[in-house]
Amino acid sequence: MGWKNGRALATATAAVAATLLVIQFATAEAAPVPTPGASPSASTSPSAAAKPTTAADAAAQVKKLEDEAAEIGEAYDAAQDALDAGNERLKVLQDDIALQQKKVDQLSAQAQAIALAQFRSRDIDTTVQIFTSGDPETMMAKLSTVNKVDEDMDAILADQQAEQANLTDMRRAAEAEVAALADQEQKMAELKKQIDDKLAAAKQLYNTLSAEEQARMNDSDGGPVTVDPGDYADASARIQVAIKYALSKVPAGQYVWGSAGPSGFDCSGLMLASYRAAGVRLPHSSQAQSHIGRSVSKSELKPGDLIFFYHPIHHVGMYIGGGKFVHARNTRADLVVQSLASYPAPWAGARRVLN
Repeated sequence: MGWKNGRALATATAAVAATLLVIQFATAEAAPVPTPGASPSASTSPSAAAKPTTAADAAAQVKKLEDEAAEIGEAYDAAQDALDAGNERLKVLQDDIALQQKKVDQLSAQAQAIALAQFRSRDIDTTVQIFTSGDPETMMAKLSTVNKVDEDMDAILADQQAEQANLTDMRRAAEAEVAALADQEQKMAELKKQIDDKLAAAKQLYNTLSAEEQARMNDSDGGPVTVDPGDYADASARIQVAIKYALSKVPAGQYVWGSAGPSGFDCSGLMLASYRAAGVRLPHSSQAQSHIGRSVSKSELKPGDLIFFYHPIHHVGMYIGGGKFVHARNTRADLVVQSLASYPAPWAGARRVLN
């Protein structure tokens, strides 16, 4: 037969107090990620290490610094993958929170409407309502529905409280995700500084070499070769798209750590962008890419296969047929096509992404 006055007021107060704030996030392009493994800690300053006494020693030290930078770069690319995944999770969570907020708002509005109606009739005694009604039978029929209204109110409040609790949990999860993204962004900045320091030291040493010594050093990594479209003519249409994209970047593309185009690439970034053009999504890490598709031996190589180098893996290129491959080699050579036999880095395997 309706709420008691105290219950009506308490419930009305609880319903009205259910005003909810929509969570807002700074559009920081941060990123949550597992902390990358320890990176090489060798000194990045040539003056801090033993000074090379010959051009050969200087060239060897340059390559050592570049190799250390590449290992750190692998950790950076893995962190970038995790960052991207974290941002995707945050986007989904933000969308879910917006939907949850609407659900809670709707339940709060229903509770407020019922509470307000009950509050307006709180001072009229039920008996008085019956005897002053022009149609007592109709009034009794209306009063018989009040108990149902009470039950509905109880159900709405229970639902509202449950959905509010869910919303609170989602907000906390989103806040934790944002914090993790910020932490990861800071970690990536630290990795990037390590890479930059090592490359600066390598460049400083490289510049101490004469033009002839520099040319000799670059040639030791293998010279460029001419591309023959017939080498990959029998490949599938999608593989040809990936190969042609990579080859199109060779003339002017630059080696840029952590980049996947459109004009700057690191080794795995070039593979990512090339296969993305063919509608295939790859992670931005050569180690992660070494688990995509199926393993193939060097004797089984076909155009489009990804080929990996070093132990642990921290370099990748794309085989294009005819014993040649295209890759973002290093900051000295940028993007090149060369024969597989001419590249001195230790072989680490190959994967076939598309048949």
